[in-house]
Amino acid sequence: MRGSNYGGYMTKYKIGIIVTWFGSLPDYFPAWLKSAEANKDVDFLVFCDHEVKSASENIHFQKMSFEETIALCEKKMHRKVNFANAYKFCDARLFFGVIYEDYLREYDFWGYCDIDLIFGNIRHFITDKLLNQYDRFFQYGHLCLYRNNQMMNHLYELPGGIYSLQEIFVGTAKTTPEEYSGANRICIKNNIKWYTNVVFADFNVWYSESLQLYHGIKNHEEQIFVWKNGTAKMIYKENGKIGEQEFIYCHWQKKKPVIEGDLDNCDAVIITPKSLMAVSEINYEKLNFKQINPPVSPEAQIQCQKNYRRMKIKEFLSADFETKKIWVRQKIYHMLDHQNIYQ
Repeated sequence: MRGSNYGGYMTKYKIGIIVTWFGSLPDYFPAWLKSAEANKDVDFLVFCDHEVKSASENIHFQKMSFEETIALCEKKMHRKVNFANAYKFCDARLFFGVIYEDYLREYDFWGYCDIDLIFGNIRHFITDKLLNQYDRFFQYGHLCLYRNNQMMNHLYELPGGIYSLQEIFVGTAKTTPEEYSGANRICIKNNIKWYTNVVFADFNVWYSESLQLYHGIKNHEEQIFVWKNGTAKMIYKENGKIGEQEFIYCHWQKKKPVIEGDLDNCDAVIITPKSLMAVSEINYEKLNFKQINPPVSPEAQIQCQKNYRRMKIKEFLSADFETKKIWVRQKIYHMLDHQNIYQ
């Protein structure tokens, strides 16, 4: 447990979050980076195959090719690794405590995150009090933290996961061992002290033209999502009044918003289904919420859900045999466990 002084207050626990990326960075990456830089009390260790710069002391870039990363995995895991692409490499996330151990020695907690999101104030939600109580935080690949100790770094050795190491590291199918059928199930089966509160804004993939939350968080007919001075919020209008709900991050999965405006010299970003609008100030009373984030009618919700399910069926039918086997196994275990944490 190592203390650090950030903004005049002491934090007992030091957090290092790993990001891996191979290939061209998406257009929205500068928004992720700006929000990460704002979290001065959290370190981000970015491993990618080209130069990226940041003047912020909490951002640490390590240039590393995909081939070099595979070699590191093989060395640390003591086994053959055959990831065909960067997407499949996400299957290694559960093992980052071992793979990147040489970079994580000074941290009390390590984690990983996606970059199709914008962070709010991480320490508002992951406090020292909670870090003292829990060994793992969150249940999805967008952001997940683990206590940096022998048990959590070798969580995959505990019973509960449904994949073999051969399937994860050599198999061609994407297994996603960092979520329900892997780490989450292991935590449940072994009574790991695990923080699962939904304090993030995860936008429903059914809707391409609107930002709607799921995981049980209430949506409002008039709602927009903003990043302002280091915080991420949903701003909504209800009964003629402005309300707000703060989140640890906003995740726009499956969308590719483009940046509009001067991100380097803005205090706020308005998140829309298509863009990230950099603005100097926001007057919520004057904004047209429904224009920025169109509401979804009940009829449209049903149709979007049907369209998404048709798309997933097509994906399954066109997938290779190994992928089909993994998907079927996941569904069977979901049913056998009588538990679905995605509700």
